[in-house]
Amino acid sequence: SMAMALRAMRGASGPRARTGAIGWKVGCRGRGAFGTDRRRNARTAAAEGNGGRTDLPGEDVVFESEKLALQVRELVSSRLASSVTAGEATSDVTSSIDRSEAEDVRAKLAGALARLESGLVERGQEARLVLLSACCGEHLLLIGPPGTAKSEVARRLGSIVSDDAAFFQRVLTRFSVPEELFGPLSLRALEEDVYKRNTAGYLPEAQVAFIDEVFKANSAVLNALLMILNEKRFDNGNEQVKVPLVCLVGASNELPQDPELQALYDRFLFRKMVNPVSDAGISNLLSSTPAEASSRATASSATAKLETAWLQDLADKARSEIAVPDKVIDILARLRSHLMNECEPPIYISDRRLLKCVGMLKMSAYTNGRAEVSEFDCLLLKHVCWSSPDEQDKVNDWIVDQLVSQTETKQLRYLLLGVFTRCCKAMGNGAGAAGEDGGVASDIEEIVEILAGKLSSMRMQRDAVSGLLLENVWLCREEAEVVLEQLQNPLDKSIAQVESLLEDALTVEACYGESVPLYAVADLLPEYWSDFIRKGDIEDVKPLGIKPLGK
Repeated sequence: SMAMALRAMRGASGPRARTGAIGWKVGCRGRGAFGTDRRRNARTAAAEGNGGRTDLPGEDVVFESEKLALQVRELVSSRLASSVTAGEATSDVTSSIDRSEAEDVRAKLAGALARLESGLVERGQEARLVLLSACCGEHLLLIGPPGTAKSEVARRLGSIVSDDAAFFQRVLTRFSVPEELFGPLSLRALEEDVYKRNTAGYLPEAQVAFIDEVFKANSAVLNALLMILNEKRFDNGNEQVKVPLVCLVGASNELPQDPELQALYDRFLFRKMVNPVSDAGISNLLSSTPAEASSRATASSATAKLETAWLQDLADKARSEIAVPDKVIDILARLRSHLMNECEPPIYISDRRLLKCVGMLKMSAYTNGRAEVSEFDCLLLKHVCWSSPDEQDKVNDWIVDQLVSQTETKQLRYLLLGVFTRCCKAMGNGAGAAGEDGGVASDIEEIVEILAGKLSSMRMQRDAVSGLLLENVWLCREEAEVVLEQLQNPLDKSIAQVESLLEDALTVEACYGESVPLYAVADLLPEYWSDFIRKGDIEDVKPLGIKPLGK
């Protein structure tokens, strides 16, 4: 029903007030704000100008229509300005965590990023992703040709998070054996008939690891590696031990083709294509010497240390303190449906990956000083929700489109048209005058409140989007500027559409509340009137007569 649809659109915006969102009480038929009984005057004027008939035009009716339209427009204009101003003053601002705590977190992350980026050219996004992976306790896959600083990024993360002894690095081949990653068998344990590995200095005791050519792992290595990546546990003989791994960075020159490797591929939450330095950045690369890069990195390393206990505390706080609003959950659900049902070929997103996306979004919000995930945090999903590189742009374009989606605006216009139709029927048969309007007044009031809240929210979003993007820890400035340019014009267009809908809804509310005659309503809202006449049931339209026309 109309009432149920309005409640669904309204969501959790709170209980509906008894009076209209723009200040006058809805449904007060009889003596209106313009000082006369509009229904009686309209019929009298029509009768005097047309020989007693109320369905044909007269000069008095035309004049009265123009006068009423002007008065309604002036009233609506005033109420529109006041309602928007009130909405902006009372709208809920995105809540934030403790300011001093947020500043401390950002300062530590800024120092770590400076260490990771120092001396590297066009590797800002890789540096941010490897640091975000460590904060989330997840893993990063870097895909690209040799010589593109993949191992350097991992080594720098190791110097930030762990001591040198806790960083592990290996290159796999198809002939690699488990001993290369997990340590040799303990000969002393074998003497006691115990099958156990000596893991000191190997992957089970590393905090940060880098494994090159990771998809060349054979079946003997794969099972143990999967458990370490997902559960962070290792089967050592007859016992299962917990590993201190914070982040594993995998590298490959190509994507996995063997179906057996898909489980390993899915364990890497973050995926990044690493391309050679562009022509625009090659001069910066050539002019930077290794000695200069090393000195800059050493200077920043003192303030760049991120202890594992601090990272664990960060993850715990993000998990427990950050709220995920329904609109973000809706974006995630629709993204998965879009990728799996509407893309060709389908892009599979596992349940595990989807749950980890929520954790990643919480971490993004917490490290940016917010107590709630923003829709703009979802821009990071382009590094998570793809299987092949050409799918990344599809994911990004879909997310950007959702941030300025017109779907809700179309739904609101459809609902407003339905309310307008019911309003015309009630005004035509006089039911509202007797207080039996079938809930039309409350529906008008509710849709006005929804639109006023939506407009205020969108204006605040437009004002805040620059800061949300440019000040986001995990977005490079160049990337943020590109997204900002993509969003600006669609946001302005959406705001203009919602403002127009609110003005129309306020006009309907004014006409219904003040008993404005239908011929004036037709002048004020010609598009809605036209839809009503063309699409309405003939039995509903016929009793209303025709719109008066000048001679």
